[in-house]
Amino acid sequence: MQVQIVPGVTLDFIASKQFKTSRINLTFATAAVSKKTVALRTLIANMLEVSSQKYPNQKAISDQLAFLYGATFGTSVNRRGNLHLVNFEMRVVNDHYLKEKQQLLTEAINFLQELIFNPLVTNQAFDQTMFTLQQKNLIAYLESIKDNKQAYALQKLQQAYFEDTVHQIPPYGDKENLAALTAAECYAYYQEMLAHDEVIITLSGDFASDEVLAAIAQLKFTPRTVGKYQLTYKQTARNKLVAYEEQQDLNQSKLDLAYHFPVEYRGKYHYAALVFNALFGGSALSKLFTNVREKASLAYYANSSFDSLRQVLFVQTGIQADKKQQVLDLIEQQLAALVAGDVEAQLLANIKQELITDYEIRQDSQATALIQATMDQLSQSKVTASEWKAAIMAVSVADVQAVAALAKLEVSYFLKGQIN
Repeated sequence: MQVQIVPGVTLDFIASKQFKTSRINLTFATAAVSKKTVALRTLIANMLEVSSQKYPNQKAISDQLAFLYGATFGTSVNRRGNLHLVNFEMRVVNDHYLKEKQQLLTEAINFLQELIFNPLVTNQAFDQTMFTLQQKNLIAYLESIKDNKQAYALQKLQQAYFEDTVHQIPPYGDKENLAALTAAECYAYYQEMLAHDEVIITLSGDFASDEVLAAIAQLKFTPRTVGKYQLTYKQTARNKLVAYEEQQDLNQSKLDLAYHFPVEYRGKYHYAALVFNALFGGSALSKLFTNVREKASLAYYANSSFDSLRQVLFVQTGIQADKKQQVLDLIEQQLAALVAGDVEAQLLANIKQELITDYEIRQDSQATALIQATMDQLSQSKVTASEWKAAIMAVSVADVQAVAALAKLEVSYFLKGQIN
């Protein structure tokens, strides 16, 4: 059941007796983002997670969560196509499992009300001590990514692929923009976000909807106009390969590839793309895993993934430095094989069953259900479980060929280590 709280703020109930907990997700979404505002939104999410007027530090927040029978709470940021999301997530025990009758879900909503609407502020600025601490923590986290070479290589690949756009940087921002922020401008942007972002609230659990709706209605959201936005980011194809190389003192080199991949989310080729990716490098049955890693022993890992909301396909590999060209050639051979329809019937059947099994496992996750409900609202589309499974089962070899032919290699990034 979906309800409009005020214009621009929606509530979606997912009634379920399957779980012993109730979950709340509250998401702020906007398409009006830049490299600076991504940094602002991330720092705001961190500030609102650890302090408020009533709960001025993490200990006070932890004490209140303990009082709510061990409730959990956290914030996060992520990107969905052209949108940037700031998420508040909370979980509480269902009242039915308490000895004494309480309204834990209502109390959880009141807790969210405090943290979102009453930040720790002095003189129109976030508390300077807390702000400085969170700013330093975020910058330290960004610097630590350099030590995770797999994550570092993928980040460098995306910087190269997305050219001079906000998509070059991770959804949590970059060090330069984070370091330049002040507590006052962060608070000023927080007020803009609170007043203008689209807000999507999703609830899952076994509860009285009237009671919860009354609690949600007390949240101090004002009406806002949510303009039309293009959810999918579409980048013009280069139609040529651009290669980047960096050398570091490493034992294992990284060769990462980015393909222009014009597949629309839940569009004509969406389900064929899911099957294609699993066949290419998205599963242990894939051609990259089987032929590049196992048979040829040319990679420590080799996998693929795709983002239909940004129309890009990534391949990540860990290799020996002197095997670069062999690996690149073999990866391209695997893609060419799929374009040619080199897919055994049994393998295709196994891949489909694996995808469906994974999907069914995800359906048993309360957290996943809320994330999907938010995505359904953002995309204004919804697919039932039976429709999803039927669409996967309907994918043919010809469909896989058509999708594989859409993938065009545009950027390679080689983090070169020592030659063994």
